[in-house]
Amino acid sequence: MSHSSSNSIGGWTVTLSTALFRAMLSWITFLVVDYHKRTEKPSLATSILLIGHLWLAGLFLAAAKIAEDHHDPLLVWFCFQFVFRYYKTVILTYQNFRYKPSVAPANFSLSSADVTVVVPTVGTDGNATFKELVSSILWNKPDRLIFSTTTEGAKTSVEKVLPDILASFELGDSAYQKEQKLPSVKVLTEISVICANVASKREQFIQGVNMVRTSIIVSADDTASWHPDFLSGALPAFADELVGFVGTRKWVKRLPCPPADASLSWYTNQWNNYCFRFWNLIGALYLVRHNFEARGSDAADGGIFCVSGRTHLVRSEIVQDKAFQNKFLDERILTSLIEGGIGPINSDDDNFLTRWILYKKNRKVKFQNSEEATMTTVLGQDGAMRFKDQCLRWSRTTMRQNPQVLFIDRTGWWMHPITVWTTYFPWLYNAALIWDPLLVGTMYFSTYFQESEHRFSLMAGLIGFILATKLIKTAPWFFKHPLDFFLFVFPFPVFALFAYGHSILKIWTAFTFWDLAWTGRKLPTDEEAKK
Repeated sequence: MSHSSSNSIGGWTVTLSTALFRAMLSWITFLVVDYHKRTEKPSLATSILLIGHLWLAGLFLAAAKIAEDHHDPLLVWFCFQFVFRYYKTVILTYQNFRYKPSVAPANFSLSSADVTVVVPTVGTDGNATFKELVSSILWNKPDRLIFSTTTEGAKTSVEKVLPDILASFELGDSAYQKEQKLPSVKVLTEISVICANVASKREQFIQGVNMVRTSIIVSADDTASWHPDFLSGALPAFADELVGFVGTRKWVKRLPCPPADASLSWYTNQWNNYCFRFWNLIGALYLVRHNFEARGSDAADGGIFCVSGRTHLVRSEIVQDKAFQNKFLDERILTSLIEGGIGPINSDDDNFLTRWILYKKNRKVKFQNSEEATMTTVLGQDGAMRFKDQCLRWSRTTMRQNPQVLFIDRTGWWMHPITVWTTYFPWLYNAALIWDPLLVGTMYFSTYFQESEHRFSLMAGLIGFILATKLIKTAPWFFKHPLDFFLFVFPFPVFALFAYGHSILKIWTAFTFWDLAWTGRKLPTDEEAKK
C-alpha cells in the first residue's frame, strides 16, 4: 500500500470515526436526559455509567488515530476488528461460568397445582410429537391443560386423539413413559380444547389465557416435550417476587435416520442420511447457541434478548391484563413512518412478551437453565427448505424487535447495558460471511504478516481460532453427541458453511423485515380457520 493511499484511507477513517463518536456522545446525552425524565429519583451512578456506552465508538476513533500514523495501519485495524468481533464471546463465556439457576427456598409454596398450561396448536395432523407433548405435560401434573386450536377441524383432531393418549398414559404404556422409565399414574389434570377460529398464535394464546384460574401460566409449543421434573425445576425462579417471566433450557432431539430407500443406491442412501443428520444438527445448534446467550446475559445483568415461546412460564396477572392484551394483539411496526404502521404481527410473540415484562412492567426475567427445566423439540427433520424458512422468520424477528428495544423503548441501555452490547447489537450486525474474510484479509495484507517468516503458522492459527470460537456456544451438544463432531466439524468443518450461508439470509432479512409471514409452518387461511 503506497504512503499516499495510506494517508487517504487514514484521513477518511478518522473523519468517519470522529463523526460516529460525536453521534454516539449525542445519543448518550439524550439517554441521560431520557433516564432522568423517566425516573423519579434518578441514580447519579447509573447516569455516569451510561458514558460507558461510548466504549466502542471510542475504540474505533482510537484505532483510526493510531492507524493514521502507524507504519502498519492494517495491523492496527486487524487488532480493532479482533476486539470488535470477539469481545462478546469473551464476556458471555465468562458470564456462563458465573450463571446459577434459581433454587427453591425452604418456604417456597408454588407447585404444579398453581399452573395452567396453554398450548396453541394447528392440530395433530403431521405432528409426530403430539402424544409425547401431552404425556410429558400430564406427568408434570399441572392443574389444567388448555389446547387452543386454529379451526374446528384442528379442534376435532385434538379431541379425537386425546382418549387414546390418556388411556395409554394411565396404563404406563405411553412412549414417553417407556423412554423415561416412568410408571403408570392417574391423570389429575383437567383438559380443555377450544377453537380460536383464527390462525394466530397470539390470539390463540390470549383466548386460552382468559380461561386460566391459576397464578402461573405455561405456554408450550405443540412440538415440545418436557423433562419429567420440568415444573419443579422451573417454578423456583418465581421465588423472587419481582420475577414475572421465566425462560427454560431448550434442547433438540437427535433423530434416527429414516429407513433406507430400496430404489436408491447405497451411496445415495448414505448421502441422504448425512444430509438428514446435518439439518437435525443445525437445528440443535441454533437452540443450544440461544441457551448460551441467555445464560450469559442472565448472569451478567439480568437482561435477555428473548424468552423462547417454545415453553415459558409467566405470572397470570401480567398476560390477563387488558392493556397488555390490546397491545399484544395489535403490535405494528413503522408506525412513525406509515399511518397505521404495518401489522398486526402474528409472529414475534415471545419477543413482545419479553420486552413488555422487562421494560413496560419493570419485572425481572429469569432464564432457568437446568437439566430439569428442559424442554425438547424436533428441528431439521424436514430438510433444508423448511429450516431455511424458519431461519428467515427468526432473523426477521431480530431485525424488527432489537431496534425496538434499542431505539424506541431504550430502557435496556441503563437497565441491561451488558446485554445491549453482547446480544441486542451483535445480533443485528453479526454476519460471519462479512467479518471472517475481512479479519483474514486484513491480517494477510498487513506488513507484519507479509514480512513474517511464519506466515503459514500465523494464518493457520487465525483460521483455526475463528473456527474454534464457533464451537464455544455449541460445546454442550458435541459433548453429548461426539459423533456429530467428527461428521460435521473435524476434519471437515461442514457446519461452518451453514454459518456463512446463514449470513446471506441475515442480510436479506435486514431488507425484508416488514415481511410478517409465519414462514416455516403451514397455517390455515382465514377462510379455513372459520370452517
